[in-house]
Amino acid sequence: MQFQSLGVLLWFLPVTGLIVLLYLLKVRRREVRVPARFLFPPITTDVRANALIQKLRPNLLMFLQLLLALLVLLALARPMMLAKGLPGQSVVVIDTSASMGAREGNTTRFEQMRAELRTLIRDLNPSEQMAIVEAGAQVRVVAPITNDKQKLLSAVDSLTVSHTANNLDEALRLASALVGKSEQGRIVLMSDGAFPPIRDFSAGVAKLNFRSFGSNTENLAIVAMDVQQTKRGWEWFVSLRNFGTSEAKTVLEFYAGGNLVDAREVSVPAGQSLGQSLTLARLAEPLEVRIDANDALETDNRAYRVGATERPKRILIVGKGNFFLERALALEPNVEVFKANSVPESEKGEQPGGSEFDLVIFDGVPAVSVRARSVVVIDAQGGPIAKREGKVNLPRVVAWEREHPALNYVELANVLIDSAGRITPASWAKVIAEGQQTPLIVAGEHRGRRYVGIGWNLMESDFPLQPAFPIFIANLLEWLTDEPSVKQGFTVNTGAPFRLSLEPNERKVELVAPNGTTLPYEPSEGSLVIAGLNQVGLYQLKTSKGTIPIGANLFNSDESNLAPRTQIELGGKLVKAEGSLNAMRDLWRPFIWVMLAVLLVEWWVYVRRS
Repeated sequence: MQFQSLGVLLWFLPVTGLIVLLYLLKVRRREVRVPARFLFPPITTDVRANALIQKLRPNLLMFLQLLLALLVLLALARPMMLAKGLPGQSVVVIDTSASMGAREGNTTRFEQMRAELRTLIRDLNPSEQMAIVEAGAQVRVVAPITNDKQKLLSAVDSLTVSHTANNLDEALRLASALVGKSEQGRIVLMSDGAFPPIRDFSAGVAKLNFRSFGSNTENLAIVAMDVQQTKRGWEWFVSLRNFGTSEAKTVLEFYAGGNLVDAREVSVPAGQSLGQSLTLARLAEPLEVRIDANDALETDNRAYRVGATERPKRILIVGKGNFFLERALALEPNVEVFKANSVPESEKGEQPGGSEFDLVIFDGVPAVSVRARSVVVIDAQGGPIAKREGKVNLPRVVAWEREHPALNYVELANVLIDSAGRITPASWAKVIAEGQQTPLIVAGEHRGRRYVGIGWNLMESDFPLQPAFPIFIANLLEWLTDEPSVKQGFTVNTGAPFRLSLEPNERKVELVAPNGTTLPYEPSEGSLVIAGLNQVGLYQLKTSKGTIPIGANLFNSDESNLAPRTQIELGGKLVKAEGSLNAMRDLWRPFIWVMLAVLLVEWWVYVRRS
């Protein structure tokens, strides 16, 4: 037991002296004439107090009053004792990723976590508050800071485990924003630790606790699947990994178009990977791989592939020709490059959609409206993304946005440019590379299209000769043509957001999940953005033109590795897992009840003596 205000107990000495002094003082009596003395019982206890100071004699009432004074002072000293619970304001970050669905005996890690969280909520005192943040593929506040136990319990009941990786870095930063400035605040992470180190995080002055769940380590997972066309036919490759501590044996099954085409027994040593391939003359989609593994996690025992025969990305370069640009594009896999002096009439159009090309690049020629959804304008006279007015000699790159997808890992500090146009970006465009006197690279999205504007002629700089140039071109392709093909379907990882192109007049579509749940979506100008799919399996996107199949896979080694984590790295520090969540709790309430009991005893003794 500890006391927050131990100095209060020093008041017991003067209080004790005052109480004892009252028992030593003379009792002032008033004479009253009575008709008969025998009517009054003899009282011997007060006869002794005839002098100012008398000899102190044992008195039960005095001892009870001293005990009562001691209890009052003990309560004012705020006694505390270590107990299970969360004092003050707490934010509990809940991991709802795929690994939390791993079996632990007759239950799962997720259910163990929910049961402990319910206990913590029921043990909350009226002065204590809690908030719950879900850290799945998307972060959301399930319950704001409150002391309403029923609201908190209802929030816990609404939580479900997903088939995705977690987003704990964003969830922890949100928790720090809620209580990180309070010394009484606490951030509690409930997880199995199946995530990479989080370095960009600080808990502030709040206390950070990590409650770890899970002990079962045996898991065999499908970690990769790919299909390539070769001279012999279609090569179907599957990679398995055993994350457990003992050898795993299973049956690997290949399904094409819903039919079993191959099955084989495989054995994977502990901690190792195994690759398996199958060659087929023809493919019937969807493709599916299953393993019959009696392990802790079922989510990674199946994998799907849709759109394996997807056509390559088609890129049209409009201009006189640029050797360096064409060579950089040729380095990218699954890309076809076409060249023309002008845009074909069939590709011109004000509305996006229906183009034969995924990307149109205007290299040194004026840009026109095209049907393609992605456009790059290089040193053009005007254009939709920026206006060109005048010329700037020897512009130097002074700043660029390293976080923009087009400039990831691109170093522009040493780029030498002979001259560039003085450009004024459109109101919807963003400058991602700034020169001393003019913007040099701008990017943005407008009316269903994505644009990138480069303000100088690439041939009048050493940029194409630097290692950053192919990286820049690869980034452009990834950002500008990230919309999957919808003609034959496509495959994504669970939890990852994606965008796809539909007909411009499409107003409402429905997404049917593997469990039969239907979710409505409303495309905007022929573009549909989906925040992520939460289940592994085959989805069906129903449009007015037909049904588009979508395959969703986990393919995440962090989630499939179920080894217990005794410590995690957060903000550059190692945080050890705790067996239980304990806190110092106030004990003044029991002292109040004992005080009331002592008062009742004192009253009873006084009445009996009177």
